Amino acid sequence: MVDRPTPRRSRLDRVTLWTWLGWWAALVIVWLVLVDTLRGDEAIVGTVAAGIGATVATAVHRRGYIRFRPRAAWLREAPYVAAAVLVDCGLLAAALWRRVVRREPVHGATIRVPFDHGGDSGRDGARRALVNFGVSMTPNSYVVDIDPEADSLLVHRLVDVPLDRILRREQVRAHAASNPLEGDGR
Repeated sequence: MVDRPTPRRSRLDRVTLWTWLGWWAALVIVWLVLVDTLRGDEAIVGTVAAGIGATVATAVHRRGYIRFRPRAAWLREAPYVAAAVLVDCGLLAAALWRRVVRREPVHGATIRVPFDHGGDSGRDGARRALVNFGVSMTPNSYVVDIDPEADSLLVHRLVDVPLDRILRREQVRAHAASNPLEGDGR
């Protein structure tokens, strides 16, 4: 007796395949960025490692343990994050110059930034993960903690400077979430 795939099962198989391929491609790219070579043996190890990672990620995704549903519009922030990385490199180079050459003290800071934690949806989880990534990717700052009870981010900055674009936006979002009637004139 042949077990025919149902339309629902067939769709699930396609989603699983595309999920696996997406993870695999993303992990191969990460591997290539990290090893910075196209040597044959490195490429083989990278594709195998990406396959293992993609299999685990797909299994976790199918079980529903992690819901990650970003919006395509969020990609518009990528140039700003890249620019922030360059700005922070210059900022840290200047701080290093001040400290090493001029013997001036350079002070960092740990700050608490209001942050709308959101709920348990895939969209809110994706926003939290990408804000954490966007802030921590810049060389001057990284997220130490996301506090859902206090609706805040704890961010350490190597050089104390004003909030960057991502943190300012999240501060405004948190203020709007905590004061929903303020913006509509009621």
